[in-house]
Amino acid sequence: MTGPAAIELPAPEDLTERQLRGADCVRCETRLDNGSAVDLGKRTVDAHGTTTSWFPRTCAGCAP
Repeated sequence: MTGPAAIELPAPEDLTERQLRGADCVRCETRLDNGSAVDLGKRTVDAHGTTTSWFPRTCAGCAP
């Protein structure tokens, strides 16, 4: 796998609600807007036996 989806991220259970919904950077918790956010692609995670999607974003300073 290559591209943004290949980037290893913190575990979803270690992130805040704002990080999980892409409002804050998944690495440094900087508040993001549509102009400053770098989309890291759709991810899936098993949440108590149910597969759910999340859409992590990062700031330009933390982007690979």
